Amino acid sequence: MADKRKLQGEIDRCLKKVTEGVEQFEDIWKKLHNAANANQKEKYEADLKKEIKKLQRLRDQIKTWVASNEIKDKRQLVENRKLIETQMERFKVVERETKTKAYSKEGLGLAQKVDPAQKEKEEMEQWLTNTIDTLNMQVDQFESEVESLSVQTRKKKGDKEKQDRIEELKRLIERHRYHIRMLETILRMLDNDSIQVEAIHKIKDDVEYYIDSSQDPDFEENEFLYDDLDLEELPATLMATSPQGHIEDEMFLQSSSTPTSTTSSSPIPPSPATGTMVIRFLSFFLWDQSILQSISIIYNHSEPQIMLFSGLLLTFSRSIDCLTMLCVTMSPPGPTTAPQPAVSEVNLPPSLGACPLGPTPLTKEQLYQQAMQEAAWIHMPHPSDSERIRQYLMRNPCPTPPFHHQVPPHHSDSIEFYQRLSTETLFFIFYYLEGTKAQYLSAKALKKQSWRFHTKYMMWFQRHEEPKTITDEFEQGTYIYFDYEKWGQRKKEGFTFEYRYLEDRDLQ
Repeated sequence: MADKRKLQGEIDRCLKKVTEGVEQFEDIWKKLHNAANANQKEKYEADLKKEIKKLQRLRDQIKTWVASNEIKDKRQLVENRKLIETQMERFKVVERETKTKAYSKEGLGLAQKVDPAQKEKEEMEQWLTNTIDTLNMQVDQFESEVESLSVQTRKKKGDKEKQDRIEELKRLIERHRYHIRMLETILRMLDNDSIQVEAIHKIKDDVEYYIDSSQDPDFEENEFLYDDLDLEELPATLMATSPQGHIEDEMFLQSSSTPTSTTSSSPIPPSPATGTMVIRFLSFFLWDQSILQSISIIYNHSEPQIMLFSGLLLTFSRSIDCLTMLCVTMSPPGPTTAPQPAVSEVNLPPSLGACPLGPTPLTKEQLYQQAMQEAAWIHMPHPSDSERIRQYLMRNPCPTPPFHHQVPPHHSDSIEFYQRLSTETLFFIFYYLEGTKAQYLSAKALKKQSWRFHTKYMMWFQRHEEPKTITDEFEQGTYIYFDYEKWGQRKKEGFTFEYRYLEDRDLQ
């Protein structure tokens, strides 16, 4: 019961913050639209962006609670999540409006009279774009819920209800992506005037019904929604996606499909087109296996290898010329038994880097140069190194009695001094002395205590225990983080720390 009361208290505080954040967002929104000049608009837009970031963090927390089975009545949480998502959509509108400058083509076009047909087309394009964005947002929500449920099922195996929910979410993600692909194709057709606006109007209600009701238990999807548009008969250039590697696969199949006979007395020569395929395949193989190795050597080492690379290119071009001649001088197919020209071998010396047994080992001098370049890359200067460190200036100096310190303590600007301060003091310096050397030194001291800064949440995290999952992209486990809004350390279980949000600059 105590845990439930504690959880309910956290939910109530979060929902209160959502209400206050939405009110603040509305206030800034009105000020932005009533702003008289561009400077005021830029300021209010920055404030609006800051406020929407706070709401997004609250939305992430609400999504975690919605995915949890500990909470039975989730209606209030869902309503607040939708309220935040509504503000996010409004902020997108602000961003689009500010990007359309008065002197740009779009801005100048607004002052001109728009043709009714063109206006209807633009409105339909806007609807398609907004619909695709909404579907993408729902896909993100589904994937987030799948990830959360997967973590829970790994901890507690055999939960059939969660497994069924995961399968349902995966099905919805697949269907959403199908509709996104179809709508992107329709948008491209509309942009190319390959489809009429009236044809899109016929499917508009069904698409909106799918978006609003696809998660209802009694929902029945119209599987023939796009049949009247004949999207399957479109050329590949108008489709939203196309399979990758189709050309290479076709080349390989054509080059390997030529029939050969091992019992015939006279071999059947390949056609010129097939010979060209073979040459392309061989040249691609030689380039991939040999020349790329030489390029990496030349990139990492000195001038003598450039001469070797030139010789390799010359030998490579002569080899291809020779191969072009295994196809041009070949006799045409027929019953003749004239002797075929002998096949000449092409030998590429290992000294040129084209060794079939592997790359030529580097010398000690080359290895030394490579190590020096890697060391220089690690300690490469950062643009912020050229910025001048701002000194702290007292805004309201106050006279103090003589028995207090009149000047800062000795060595107070050294990392050793900051390492003796408490952790809470370091957090105070970091968040309230922004842009000063003190903030830099506090961050350095926190890193020495194994704290890591999260650039998305703008908070400091520390491992509470060894992560349960570690990959190349993220690690997952229990963490201690410092909440600068509530000013205290908190524990977060099952948190996924993505490395792309890790501030990992080496503070020298």
